[in-house]
Amino acid sequence: MHPRSVYNIEPDFTTLAKDYASFKPFVKQTEQGRSYIDFKDAEANRELCKCLLKRDFKVDVDFPLDTLCPAVPNRLNYILWLEDLIQDTLSNLKNCQGIDIGVGASCIYPLLGCATNPTWRFLGTEINQRSTDFANKNVQRNHLEDRITIIHNPDPSKIFLLEQDKQYTFSMCNPPFYSSQEEIDQGLHNKEVEPSAICTGSNNEMITKGGEFEFIKLMVMESLQIQRQVHWYTSMIGLKRTIRPLIRLLNDQGIVNYIVTDFIQGKTVRWIIAWSFHPKRPTNVHAIEAWRPVYQFEIKLPKEISFVLDSTRKILQDLEIDYSIEEDDAQETILSCNTSRNTWSRATRRQKKRQKLQKTESITTTIEDPFLFRLELSCSRSKSSTWYQIVWLSGANKLLFEGFWSHLKKRIEERCGILRGSSFNK
Repeated sequence: MHPRSVYNIEPDFTTLAKDYASFKPFVKQTEQGRSYIDFKDAEANRELCKCLLKRDFKVDVDFPLDTLCPAVPNRLNYILWLEDLIQDTLSNLKNCQGIDIGVGASCIYPLLGCATNPTWRFLGTEINQRSTDFANKNVQRNHLEDRITIIHNPDPSKIFLLEQDKQYTFSMCNPPFYSSQEEIDQGLHNKEVEPSAICTGSNNEMITKGGEFEFIKLMVMESLQIQRQVHWYTSMIGLKRTIRPLIRLLNDQGIVNYIVTDFIQGKTVRWIIAWSFHPKRPTNVHAIEAWRPVYQFEIKLPKEISFVLDSTRKILQDLEIDYSIEEDDAQETILSCNTSRNTWSRATRRQKKRQKLQKTESITTTIEDPFLFRLELSCSRSKSSTWYQIVWLSGANKLLFEGFWSHLKKRIEERCGILRGSSFNK
């Protein structure tokens, strides 16, 4: 559960039943006096969803029993995590324009997004005409026609129906998980979906050709065409086995800025994957480290932090890399650095030596994809050694960053006495 979620404290069904008479018939009590509802009852689930949205977000919805009944805490997790992602990489949550692919009859994501963020706007698409009609009615009953636009998408092979010259902050999607009814049945048997709750939803909400991997793959391939028109592309993932092939797909397509997170609600686990063609990477957002692209490295150096800092500054100055010190005390020092020229390659260093001998003006290679990085120096417990970490904050050329780190690592290790016999300039 997201730390900011109002559902970190479970809803009290007794209190909810007192506040909403429509919910009261579904509330039962154990012998110990604990209130509960039958989650296998579709009507009970729908009424719980409607009452939670009314009480906690002042959102009024209605949707048919045979369409997907959204779990409000789960949907809120997605919205809150998007807020974190945007805050970390764009620094401004105001005036965001979101896209919800497959809004469903409830229109849950646009309604929740607008309720929690008063300046957000949404474009929602839906392939089912009946669900499109219900979604539009839910927008109207909440008087949000000026902030939420719902359109019917008659072509399931087309994902993004964007206005040509418009920029979008993010896209979100809760895709169909399965490729067939047989796969749903097998998933229930293997407890991939929560067996204690009824699983409502029309076929187009639950089943798609090739399952969720093929659906998200189509999204990835289409994003290659529109690239930066959407800042962050995101999708929920219902089956863990989908994650690895998706990451392989992103890497194969040269997409190096991506992140995977998870949310656990009771026995149910859901994942979200996000990718971007913009250079700035999320560094302060909850993520599964095992699925992160490698854009940070750490080593331990056998010298005090003051020595390591002084050595680092000399190396950066020699490489003509701009830096500023963000934090500096006896325990930790953080440097923000940026480079627009490749001053560390062997060819550049040889050229620099020749020019120094000939006393000619130095020329270095301008980088097509300049990058930003952060260096974090922190004391070990004994204070006689230093943890040395580099974090790639922005940039599109992973090999260039890794080449720079290899160069910096060798030079700082040489200065700390780990490597000897190097020809680096001191």
